[in-house]
Amino acid sequence: MLTPDDLMRSRRLSKRFIATAPSVGKITGLGSVRREVFADGGWLSIRVMLEERGWSPSHVDLIHEQLRQGWPLAMAVRQVAMRMGTCPMRSKSLG
Repeated sequence: MLTPDDLMRSRRLSKRFIATAPSVGKITGLGSVRREVFADGGWLSIRVMLEERGWSPSHVDLIHEQLRQGWPLAMAVRQVAMRMGTCPMRSKSLG
């Protein structure tokens, strides 16, 4: 007869609900880059889009911080623009 201990040893533990840390990848020439994915997409693509729209590196860093806190991209951009009192000349609405 099987004991409860025998049953526990025979089962594999599911990794379905284990939270994993963001992966760290190597990109040639750029060193180690964190691959972060937010509701609005991957950070690298969001950063490129913001830079194309004229956001300065300091603005982009603040927007990144807002995204890490859980804000949607449109709200993060709006908050940073209001806090800094500036936005790029050729910026477009994200929402």
